Amino acid sequence: MSKKVIWIWSLNSHQQTVTSLAGMNVTMRPYKFQRELKEALAPEWTIDFISDDLSKELPTADVVVIPRTGKALYAERAKQAKVIWVSGNEVLENDYEGIKKKIAEA
Repeated sequence: MSKKVIWIWSLNSHQQTVTSLAGMNVTMRPYKFQRELKEALAPEWTIDFISDDLSKELPTADVVVIPRTGKALYAERAKQAKVIWVSGNEVLENDYEGIKKKIAEA
């Protein structure tokens, strides 16, 4: 059975878009990045890229991936979750193996 990863790609409140977290918009091909990361993590992990609704509870998963620029916002919100922080450079450089290693070590 696969373990579940949630990646906070953007934020919303009551389903109204607030913003993308800085660093997630650095890639010119976000769908390609997401597809290739899914392939790199399979079959051990499944990953969902979400827009986190700040008006609701943080969705549950085995690991939650949050851009480093969201640390202040998520310090309290993600206190009970296994969180890894990623940088915009990791996304820009398509560092799938580095991200996979962080997820596995969480």
